[in-house]
Amino acid sequence: MTQPAAPPLFPGHPLPDSAARRHVRALARSAPWLSTSVRISFQVPQEFQDPARGLEGRLELILRQREAAAAFDEAGRPVYQREHFTADRGRDYVATASASSWKLPASLTSPVFTSDRLVLRRPEIAGFGDLLPLSFLSTMLDPFEIAGTEPASLDLAFDHPTYIHELAETEFAGRPVLAAVLSAGYSYRPCLADFALVPPETRTLVMLDADTGICVHRRVLDAGSRVPEISLQVLAHDEYYIDSLFTAPAPTLTDVRAPIPWELRKDAGRG
Repeated sequence: MTQPAAPPLFPGHPLPDSAARRHVRALARSAPWLSTSVRISFQVPQEFQDPARGLEGRLELILRQREAAAAFDEAGRPVYQREHFTADRGRDYVATASASSWKLPASLTSPVFTSDRLVLRRPEIAGFGDLLPLSFLSTMLDPFEIAGTEPASLDLAFDHPTYIHELAETEFAGRPVLAAVLSAGYSYRPCLADFALVPPETRTLVMLDADTGICVHRRVLDAGSRVPEISLQVLAHDEYYIDSLFTAPAPTLTDVRAPIPWELRKDAGRG
């Protein structure tokens, strides 16, 4: 694999050895097993904004595993709520089920872990489906496409989905991250047809949160690139969230303590 010469992004750091490369790839596979919930804040890139649904500007997203999501605007108003924990599992569900719908959540699977409890070999698990408000978030929240589900064959030097040019331990938004400069290999297959974490024929900076495995920053380093820069700020993880946070409030009875306005017809009193 040949790449154009480029100045190092992290001068002074040694070239990544095989152990460091294995570690960052294992971290990229591990996000579904590292936290039960996450709360993030992010600025929606202009290319992905959906003003009609209120999905623009800065949003805060709460995700509980892969069963519930809620997004709020800067004023704290809910702009998106969706959950799968009340989905019907009756006869109609079985009749319309597909191969993907039968996949288990990460909590019910047993991946092969490394000695530091990251994922070496990753089983197939249930995806986000239609849970998230913006599709690109599924790749940012689970960036395993840059590493594949398991280590590449030792017989093929460049069989990994991405080639790692540089690695550095640093911080982003006050949290420890692993930063990697990557380029796509011939076996790289984006999970989404319209969004690749590492666009082809580019050198791309990817930062993985060290505690959650989430991709918190993606920036294409090539000058003149029009690929949007994306950043997520992890506010919290492993918090407890009640079901009602992800569901629209049910209609309630009229509060009789509040005054009820009575509108009189204009012709009232005429006889």
